[in-house]
Amino acid sequence: MKTEILEFIFISVLFSLGFLVLYISNVNLNSITLLQASFIKIFTLGVQEHSAFEVFISTFSEILTAILSFIIFCFALSFLSVRKMGNLRYFLIIPIFLPWGILFNFSILFLFFGFGLFVSCLYVIPLGETYKMELKKWKKFRVGSNAVSKSLFVLFLFIFLGSFISFSTNDSYKQVFLNTTISSITDIVSSEISNFNTQIRSSDATNEIISQVVEDQMKEIKKQYPNLTEEQYLQIETLIRKDIEKKMGSLKVNEVNLNLSSVISKGIENSILLNAFLVWFPIIMSFTIWVFLEFLRGVLFSPISGVFSMILFYVFRFQEE
Repeated sequence: MKTEILEFIFISVLFSLGFLVLYISNVNLNSITLLQASFIKIFTLGVQEHSAFEVFISTFSEILTAILSFIIFCFALSFLSVRKMGNLRYFLIIPIFLPWGILFNFSILFLFFGFGLFVSCLYVIPLGETYKMELKKWKKFRVGSNAVSKSLFVLFLFIFLGSFISFSTNDSYKQVFLNTTISSITDIVSSEISNFNTQIRSSDATNEIISQVVEDQMKEIKKQYPNLTEEQYLQIETLIRKDIEKKMGSLKVNEVNLNLSSVISKGIENSILLNAFLVWFPIIMSFTIWVFLEFLRGVLFSPISGVFSMILFYVFRFQEE
């Protein structure tokens, strides 16, 4: 009984550490929504001022920290998969919800996450026992890898349901996505226009454009007035050139960008594609989160859980049978 109490305390500490890292990461549905809406802007305008590595780290630092918290949860689940726990398993709900429920304001997503983690804890213990009896090869690795992977599948289903309900019951996420999308597209278009104006203001480009316009207009004038003298053609050409140069000189970025945000906003709000996306917003966003977690489960969480179970078997000399 004393050993089981120590194991319970150990798991509780791991859960507390995992929730602490998750809280520090500041990853929530609002930050995920902002990232989704500004993704194109980050990876287009961001690399203009910083290196790709700096953009990646600054953009995904919070997500990487959140992934670290899931790795800690994987270690706790690996421990439960290789070490049988008795009735104290049912009291694991206490370190899961207290005091972290208060810290996370008992949000809908946290409640589903907490219950999902608790169910995963109950599920991973018999799974671990079953795999210890059935597996013959790579048992120490596969017990943790297989058992934790299946328990994480259950946890991620709870996260999917929690995020879906949160997105469905709170329209502020849609508004955040819409406003951020408008802002991102406006910034990208403004940057392109500024770049275009910078290019056409260069002497070579400006002279080339002016000469081409003058040449085209003079061709039309010579067709309409074929009886003019060369001196008259030259005077007309000079006047046309001065007029174009005056107009080119008065071209300003601020004038080009006049009401740009309003135009883009109306265009986006009236977009059939965006309106359809907003209708399916809860399911698309929650499904995206679930797919991302499932990807991590296959490439990271499952293998690292197998490594954790091997370490636990060897270091703590848990019984394989």
